Amino acid sequence: MLRRYLDEARLPIHILVFVAPLVVLYEAGMALLLPRHPDILPNLAHQGLLRFFGSFGVSTALFLPGLVLLVVLLLWQALSKKSWTPRWSVPLGMVLESALAALPLLVVAELLSRTLPVVGGDVGARIAQLDLSARLVVSLGAGLFEELVFRMLLIGLIHTVLVDLGRASDAIGSAVGVAVAAVAFAWYHPLGSPHGGLSLQLLAFYILAGVWFGVLFVTRGFGIAVGAHVAYDAIVAGLLLE
Repeated sequence: MLRRYLDEARLPIHILVFVAPLVVLYEAGMALLLPRHPDILPNLAHQGLLRFFGSFGVSTALFLPGLVLLVVLLLWQALSKKSWTPRWSVPLGMVLESALAALPLLVVAELLSRTLPVVGGDVGARIAQLDLSARLVVSLGAGLFEELVFRMLLIGLIHTVLVDLGRASDAIGSAVGVAVAAVAFAWYHPLGSPHGGLSLQLLAFYILAGVWFGVLFVTRGFGIAVGAHVAYDAIVAGLLLE
C-alpha cells in the first residue's frame, strides 16, 4: 500500500488535485486581502512571472501565473494519457507527507540559529507585522510560485539540456539541476545582515532549503515540493512569528 501511494503521489492527476486548492486559496486570499493590505504584493517569483508575461504583451493580471500553473498541470495530465479519476486518499496522504517533509527544515533553521549569529531579515520583519490570514496567504504564494520557478522550470530546463541534449546520465542531470537551483534560490532571497554585509545564517539556510526542496522535487514530485514549502512557510509565518 505504501509503495502504491509513493508512486501515485507523483502522478499528474494527484498533483493537480493537491495543488489546485492551494492556487484557489491563494488567489481568493489575495483578492480579499489587497483592499485591507495594499502593501501585500505577490512574492518575487510571482512578480517575475508577471514581468515575463508582460514582456510578450500578455496581460499581467495577478491571477495569470496561478492559471498558467493549473494549465501546465492539466496539459501534463492529458499528455500522460493516464486516468483522470483520482484516488482521493492520495492527496490526503500528500498533506501528511508535506507536513512531515517540512520538519527537517525547521530543525535546520533551529540549528543554524544556535551556531551562527541570529539575523532578523527585513522580509521576516514585514511579514510578522501582518495578521495571521495575510501571513498564510504569503506562505501559499511563496510555496507555489517559488517551486514553479526554481524546481519545475529551472531544474526541468537543466535536466533537459544535460540529459536529453547532452546525453548525460539522469543522476548527473538531476544533481546539477538541484545544485544550480539551490544557489539561484538562495541568491533570489535577501541575504543582507541588518548590521551590513552578508548574513551567513541566511545564505546557509536558503542553500540547504533549496537543496532539500530540489531533492523532494526529484524524488517525490512537484506536489510534495510545493506542499513542504507551503507547510514550512505557514508554520514559521503562522506560529513562530507570533
